[in-house]
Amino acid sequence: MSQVSSMAMRPPMWKRMLSVRSALRVALVAVLLVVGGVVALIGERFLAGPGATNETRVKTFTDWRVICPPYNPQQPNCALTLDVLRDTGGVLLTVSMLDPAPNSSLSVTVPHGVALDAGMGFSVGSDPMRVRPFETCNNTGCIALVTADADTLRSLSTNMSGQVVVAVAGNTSPVTIPFSLNGFADGFAELQRAKASRTGFFSFLSR
Repeated sequence: MSQVSSMAMRPPMWKRMLSVRSALRVALVAVLLVVGGVVALIGERFLAGPGATNETRVKTFTDWRVICPPYNPQQPNCALTLDVLRDTGGVLLTVSMLDPAPNSSLSVTVPHGVALDAGMGFSVGSDPMRVRPFETCNNTGCIALVTADADTLRSLSTNMSGQVVVAVAGNTSPVTIPFSLNGFADGFAELQRAKASRTGFFSFLSR
C-alpha cells in the first residue's frame, strides 16, 4: 500500500522531463548572456580603434594621483604619485609607487644639488627616521628607494603627512620637505584594482 502511495505522489515522467528541460533552457540563456556581454566588450574595444588603448588615464585622490599609461605587457603597472610643488613653481619632491605588493619600493625623487653621500631621510607620522641611499640621478632629479613593507604601508595609509630630509651642498642645516598623505589610502586601493585589471585573465577588456 505504501509503495502504491509513493508512486502516486511522484510526478509523471513527462513532467520531470519538462522540468529538466526548463532548467537546461534557463542555464543556456544565462550562458548566452554572459558570452554575449564578453563579445560585446571585445567588439567595443576593437571598434574603438587604437586610440582608445593609447591614452593615459589619470584619477585624482585628494593630493595623490593614479596614472595609467597606455598598456605595455612589459610594464603593465600604473603609478600612484604625489608631487610637492615649490612656492615659486616647479616640482620640489615626487613620491611614487608602481607596485602595490608588500615589500615593493616607494620611489622618492628630489632635485639636483643634494649631498648624495649623506643619503635621504624618510619618515611618516611619528615613525622613526629612516636614512636611504640615493640610487641614481637622472634629468629629473636624484632618486632614493624606500621599502614599502606592511608597517610602512599601514603608516602611509593612516597618517596625514610624512617628511623627507636631505642635506644640500653649502647649507649647514638639513632641509626638511613635508608631504601630504591625504588621499594615499584611496589611491593605493585604486592602484591595487588597476594592477589586477591589467594583469588578470580579462585584462585586455580594461585597457
